[in-house]
Amino acid sequence: MKTTSFTSKLLVLGALLLAGAPFAGFAGLPKDLTKTTRLTAPPSGKALVNFHRPSSWGGAERFAIFGQDGKMLIDLPGGCEFQYVCDPGEHVFIAWADHVTVIKADVAADKIYDIMIDIGMGAWRANIQLIPLVKGDARRDKLADYERREKKVVALNRNKHVEDYEEKSQSRIEQIKKDFLGGDKSDRVTKMSKDDCR
Repeated sequence: MKTTSFTSKLLVLGALLLAGAPFAGFAGLPKDLTKTTRLTAPPSGKALVNFHRPSSWGGAERFAIFGQDGKMLIDLPGGCEFQYVCDPGEHVFIAWADHVTVIKADVAADKIYDIMIDIGMGAWRANIQLIPLVKGDARRDKLADYERREKKVVALNRNKHVEDYEEKSQSRIEQIKKDFLGGDKSDRVTKMSKDDCR
């Protein structure tokens, strides 16, 4: 009897944690992602930013990445890569799991940039964060291996689930921008310069 009661409590606790998880609305909904072909270079005059998540550890935990305009770029599962084609200039990438990550990337035309998605233990859930591979980062030598391990290159299908999650996230994104882009947490913004290309 005690075992059943304990098991029931664990199930209830798990359900509560999932209900509070930011990505609960996306779990098991593959229709928000589509498989694409890996680009080896950006289109002429554009920059290419690769987001790498080669590890399948914690792979069921999806990781939403937003642009400064509040649009979700991807909801990336483990073992996958996302490629972002953009205009040259400054771009801001915002993401959160156990804590918030903000990257300011100044990218140049016709260049390729790489950002790792690192997974670790967090207080309540996986601690997932964005780490730009700047000049001198030892992991730059492993990019070919990461790309072999990333089974899929994926893009986001815009649908009602994506739009609903974006809408629910706007107040949080605005607060993050206020705190990190000129606020008292601006020292926590990670930067990537034009020279941090491949």
